[in-house]
Amino acid sequence: MSTASTPGPGDDGTTGGEPDAARAAHHAELRARYRAERDKRLRPDGNEQYLEPTGRFAHLLEDPYVERVERRALVDEEVTVAIIGGGFAGLVVGAKLKLAGVDDLRIIEGGGDVGGVWYWNRYPGAMCDTAAMVYLPMLEETGTVPSKKYVFAPEIHAHAKRIATQFDL
Repeated sequence: MSTASTPGPGDDGTTGGEPDAARAAHHAELRARYRAERDKRLRPDGNEQYLEPTGRFAHLLEDPYVERVERRALVDEEVTVAIIGGGFAGLVVGAKLKLAGVDDLRIIEGGGDVGGVWYWNRYPGAMCDTAAMVYLPMLEETGTVPSKKYVFAPEIHAHAKRIATQFDL
């Protein structure tokens, strides 16, 4: 039995044992394959392919979860950070900024509440197929333990609201 070791990551000055030229060629080939797949899906009409919901589909522009209110006057203020979207990414960024001492931030959300996709998807049985302990952010910071391994949408949405409330977002 030989005790000689085989080259491993970093042994030849690279990160994966591959020579730099071979790794660069592999990355170029991979980028070309991804670009070819992307090009199959791009349409020449770009954003024009999307139609404004009108007629019988006009109701899709309405938020069914909040009462319609007249728009208040626009807010004209300067903030250090404006976060677009109140889903988990926006909430975590906002919470981390608050923990770092940045208090002048605003989350700009198109829905009637935070939660992103979990605000909108409320159909019966909606749930996440990733374990809650992996999927839900900031469990330790909010002192939260999910009710089960795979939780339903209402619990996920409630967790988003919990982050917003606890961090005053």
